[in-house]
Amino acid sequence: MKNNNQIRNYILVGLSSSIMMLCLILIKIYGNNLKLIIPLVIALMIFGNSTNNILKLFVLKDGIEEKKQMKIEQNDERNTLIRDKAGAKTNYIMLLINTAITFTLAFKDVNIWIICLFGSLIFIQGMISIFTQIYYSKKY
Repeated sequence: MKNNNQIRNYILVGLSSSIMMLCLILIKIYGNNLKLIIPLVIALMIFGNSTNNILKLFVLKDGIEEKKQMKIEQNDERNTLIRDKAGAKTNYIMLLINTAITFTLAFKDVNIWIICLFGSLIFIQGMISIFTQIYYSKKY
């Protein structure tokens, strides 16, 4: 299983780097186009995640004790609580920032579709927050 994950990560790094190069060449030729930037961003995220997984495997390649310690640290209740609190605080701060941007755009007389875009982001963020809270309250 570990070997399959390694192969998958190498394949994803190769594919995503190829897609990134293709998108960059097409952006250079055709200019900044949203249809080219979206695949570029997705390829960047896949590339970063796969590279992270590969580097973790290289760092922990021979260290059995390091693997055990890393697993203990990941599952530690204190670290889990810290991650949960950091995520909740980040969600709250992003809600405030999105709200401030929405009101700023509304007072600047920007097109209504841009204001609706940020308003829908606030609504979606709230709905995701509610659904995840319900999910985790039933799970735990």
